[in-house]
Amino acid sequence: MGKWRKRMRIGCLSTFVLFIVLSQVVSGCVSFTMSDAKVDKYFESETNKPISKFYEVDGYAMHYMYQDMGEDASLVFVHGTPGSWDAFISYFKEDTLTDRANIVSPDRPGFGKSSYGKPIRSLEEQSALLKPMLEAIPAPRVLIGHSLGGPVVARMAMDYPELVDGIIMLAPALAPALEPNEDWFRIPMRWPVIGALAPKIFRISNEELVFLDEELELMLPLWKDLTMPSMVIQGGKDMLVDPGNAAFADSMLVNAPKDIVFLEESNHFIPWSNSDLVKKKILEMLKQIKGDTLR
Repeated sequence: MGKWRKRMRIGCLSTFVLFIVLSQVVSGCVSFTMSDAKVDKYFESETNKPISKFYEVDGYAMHYMYQDMGEDASLVFVHGTPGSWDAFISYFKEDTLTDRANIVSPDRPGFGKSSYGKPIRSLEEQSALLKPMLEAIPAPRVLIGHSLGGPVVARMAMDYPELVDGIIMLAPALAPALEPNEDWFRIPMRWPVIGALAPKIFRISNEELVFLDEELELMLPLWKDLTMPSMVIQGGKDMLVDPGNAAFADSMLVNAPKDIVFLEESNHFIPWSNSDLVKKKILEMLKQIKGDTLR
């Protein structure tokens, strides 16, 4: 038994060291946000370009991109962790959506241009920081969240139901009991010496994930309050979020019109690998909310 425990400790330590080494390599070649120059280049041929919007909440700077199509509906895309608004940049050029709604995507707190490097672990606080964005855009408002963006849009709907008309959660992390136990490396990453070895973007993300199960626990009694149309699209081969989150959402959305879509062969990256389905489901929800007024 003693030798087994020793091997386990050595194995965990080796894995952690490998993670640090790989993260240093990744940090040198991967960016989780596009430069302004690349964004301008991406939209250079577009007549109606998204623009940056900034605001502050108690001194905390927030940023989102807004494509004003002159429509009386808004689609709000909320990224996971790590990430930034441009995770959904392709959706700003989808005519099937822009012909029917304004397109909006924020940098969540601590990411992109939203007080970068100052993450907010509380989903309730994240919701409060995103509220002014909702107040500034036309209704009805449909919120689409991917991965950790899933519980964020759910929390926004719980806290501000008057500002949210529908939610779509893509590969969302919702069930506290299904969160993996990663304390063996997430807690050490918060230590100053070890944390300094990891790329900053991963440290920011870690501050959210290390407390996520606790935040999801706080949401458990609030699910019953959701009454707006709600949807989950989950992949059966998701290696980052437990596929059981789909069944969890189905069991918790007891008072909401719901649509649970389980894709047996899909992975975690549903917004991009299954974009046609996502667009179709967004339009279905808009029609459900607006009725015959949807063109």
